[in-house]
Amino acid sequence: MTPMEQPAQRPALKRAWWQFNAAWYRNRYAFIPPVADLRDEADILAFYQECGEPLGHSPNPFFDEEWYRQAYADVAAAIHARNVPSGFAHYCAEGFRDRNPNGFFDESFYRERQLGLSLEDLEHHGLRNGYDHFLSYGAREGRDASLFFSTTVFLEENPDFLHDSRLGPFVAFMENLHAPDNAVRRTSWFFDAAWYLRAYPAVSDQVHEWGHPLRHYLINATPAAFDPLPFFSERFYARSHPDVAEAVAAGDYRNGYAHFLRYGQQEGRRPHPQVDLAAYAKDPGVVAAIGTGRYPTPFAAYAALSGKLPEREEPAESAELHCRRAFRRLAETRTGALLARPLDFSCDLPDFSVVMVVHDQFPFTMTALSSLRATYPGPMQIILVDGGSRDETARIERHVHGLDIVRLAENVGFLAGSNAGLARVAAPYVLFLNNDVDIFPGAIDAALRRLRQEDRTGAVGAKLVRTTGQLQEAGSIIWNDGTTSGYLRDASPQCPEANYARPVDFCSGAFLMVRTELAKALHGFDPHFSPAYYEDTDLCVRIRQQGFDVLYDPDVTVLHYEFGSGNPADIDTILGRNIGRFFHKHRDEIEEHYTRDEANLLRARTSARARKHILFIEDYLPQPTIGAGFPRSNDIVRMMVEELGLHVTVYPVFPPREAPTGRYRDLPDRAEIIWDRGIAGLESFLHARSGYYDVLWIGRTHNAARLRPIIAACRAALADCRIILDTEAVASVREWGRMRLDGRTDLPVLADMLRQEFRATDFIDRFVAVSPAEADLIAPVVGREVAVLGHVKTPIPQNRPFAARAHFLFVGAIQNPQSPNLDTLKWLNDRLLPECDALLPPGARIRVVGHVTDSIDLASILTHPRFDPLGFVEDLAPLYETHRVFIAPTRFAAGIPYKIHDAASHGLPIVATDILCGQIGWTGGSDIATAPDDCPMTFAATMRETYDNETMWNTLRRNAIHRIFIENRKSDYLCALEAILD
Repeated sequence: MTPMEQPAQRPALKRAWWQFNAAWYRNRYAFIPPVADLRDEADILAFYQECGEPLGHSPNPFFDEEWYRQAYADVAAAIHARNVPSGFAHYCAEGFRDRNPNGFFDESFYRERQLGLSLEDLEHHGLRNGYDHFLSYGAREGRDASLFFSTTVFLEENPDFLHDSRLGPFVAFMENLHAPDNAVRRTSWFFDAAWYLRAYPAVSDQVHEWGHPLRHYLINATPAAFDPLPFFSERFYARSHPDVAEAVAAGDYRNGYAHFLRYGQQEGRRPHPQVDLAAYAKDPGVVAAIGTGRYPTPFAAYAALSGKLPEREEPAESAELHCRRAFRRLAETRTGALLARPLDFSCDLPDFSVVMVVHDQFPFTMTALSSLRATYPGPMQIILVDGGSRDETARIERHVHGLDIVRLAENVGFLAGSNAGLARVAAPYVLFLNNDVDIFPGAIDAALRRLRQEDRTGAVGAKLVRTTGQLQEAGSIIWNDGTTSGYLRDASPQCPEANYARPVDFCSGAFLMVRTELAKALHGFDPHFSPAYYEDTDLCVRIRQQGFDVLYDPDVTVLHYEFGSGNPADIDTILGRNIGRFFHKHRDEIEEHYTRDEANLLRARTSARARKHILFIEDYLPQPTIGAGFPRSNDIVRMMVEELGLHVTVYPVFPPREAPTGRYRDLPDRAEIIWDRGIAGLESFLHARSGYYDVLWIGRTHNAARLRPIIAACRAALADCRIILDTEAVASVREWGRMRLDGRTDLPVLADMLRQEFRATDFIDRFVAVSPAEADLIAPVVGREVAVLGHVKTPIPQNRPFAARAHFLFVGAIQNPQSPNLDTLKWLNDRLLPECDALLPPGARIRVVGHVTDSIDLASILTHPRFDPLGFVEDLAPLYETHRVFIAPTRFAAGIPYKIHDAASHGLPIVATDILCGQIGWTGGSDIATAPDDCPMTFAATMRETYDNETMWNTLRRNAIHRIFIENRKSDYLCALEAILD
């Protein structure tokens, strides 16, 4: 009894492949006279059973008898021996378990790739096999039947095709397989029907017999004589791969293409002399297209695009795609140059170790290694963990000497490979490094410096820059649901927010330098997260749990290809799983983190979340070299950041004219420097950071008037923010002194000038002065107590003796024509030297140092031959050490002259005017040599005496250093600063 006679014994589900289709059979075999005359279904079935089955007819459109007999030689032999009546009978009885019913459906492909179910799982649901599921459900769900029939491809390539949406296009296609217009329809990227008919005219002439050319390709008697599409050559493949030719000859594969589809394309074997599949598969556009599911394999992408590279519709992604391609090409070009001269990492005592896990991608690895060698010439240990590479990586020791290579049989991934490498680390610091990076100069030095100088830092991460020149991350954030995000992704690497160091939740394992002792104590990466994703996040969390910081350092800059050493297609499946594992492992800690929200981004960008936030506003960036009170502002910022551990945002009212080429080295590297906005952008800045700042510190009284309307407009954003005005130096005192020197008869009352200066300070919560004298002047005007914050200095006297020194030193910045320092130099040039030059020591020069604004020509002012204008000098210490006397003949000023404290702290005796002596509060003749500001001859005589009298010189030097030690101690300064902030 045939299967068609036993419907009652089958499950109720209607199986199209099992049933005899009389209407279809009559139409398909109408060329046989008896069949064309039959009308009754029972008669047609009887004819099939008596005549059609022995002749090799198919019973329905879903089972191809001719194909089945050709595909399975054992079935054909059984039919010939009369052990089974037909291939269809064999398929119904047992073949359905593991064999294919036709050339368009692949049972194992469908069960493994489309369903992920075993035969037992299907039978549990009343299904005989995957074909049952496909015809009943999968076809109309748009699933692929095999490599030779993709529903998506079929509909894209045949938009005119009409089918019943309830059954799916596969059913309609198979029911009309022998229709003339079906012969050229493309069903997959792996077979080109139209090209096949053009390439083989004999097949085209007989296509009515074959129905679709794929049937001819799959069941012709000489399978190695035909190519399936223009990008695969049987002859070339067999000649290029002798192992395949032997397997085909042994009957293991029908032809070379059968091997290529199953193994060759995954192995990157070349299918055609003009197709470099291995290189094509590495292209970022191809990797992305595979990852998003647009094409099943790189070869499918090649066939679909006729060898072109896939493009993206989105401009940004397209730009990144081109940049990634350029990076790869440059890596390949650089590798060619590197092979001519081997790299050498041989050493005995490495400063640090590098663990790099690789699998193929030889050009990437060579680029990373060459950048390591170029950016750090010192000794390092390179541990290369090779996960079964098949390219030139397997022979890399020919091109790179001194490697410590760990060879593994397979690609175990970053996590397991890194742990294998960690076991061999010999240096005190270990750098986990991807091979798809290019390290910028100074990065290694910066990371090592952090770990050597900061005991609390356990790991250092990099500013990762993508191939587009945009940020991948500037440190990363862990949210309270366990998800993460790279801070500032897609922003410019030069943006201020990316260019200050801070402790963070974690940094990417693409570049992560860790203390070796700590990494080994934690046993490296947790295998729980194997093969990848969240292993670096977990390690950083465990480092922080040990009491160490994970520090993001913008000086550690690395160009990262991103996904160059992995497959983005893995992300969705593995990432989702590992997020859950990570969350449950660290749940108690993670739930204390911020909720994933844009409003929480600023606070979440650092792991030091309990710190007070200070917004520090000054005229200009407080760089010590420009003088005019900015050295003091620099000290305040430095003490806030480095000693009190506060988060400080420095915001200049007048931003620099040009973007900085790097980080501002004379400002704390953990201070956020907003150099690019200025007063025009302050209101929007405050609104964007609503509720973020605890203290707003305003430098200089005149800025109160500038900021008053802005702060009024931002009151809601500053609701809980205390506003402090640091007067730095009371301008009225300086201006009143100028007027006095000018001999004005209408000299105003100083108290009136003070009231005018402080007229717009009603919104200030606390006032700060630089000296007790100025605090006493301000207090009555503002009607409240004024705090005092002077200068902080540590004595660092140089030991060069009196006799080994020579010349006078003047230091002072000149910002504008009204500068007290400009007045001083004019007075020296126009009054003192013409009248008293003979009183000064012969041969003694007056060296003039300091920043001078471009609008002032100092050379035309300093005409006396004693002057040596040196201009701006970065480091004054060598000048303090070699000169004998510091002079400060200032005639009007306010505040406390910073340069007096600076020179005294270096052990250089000072000659100054009485006005400066009064401001600083020292004893004239004992701590500092003084003279009136209106008597050039007396000042010149004092200069001469201090210069010539070694006893006096030593007394002034000793007493000034003692004053610095007593009055400018860091501990006292910090107490005063904390009291002001609290």
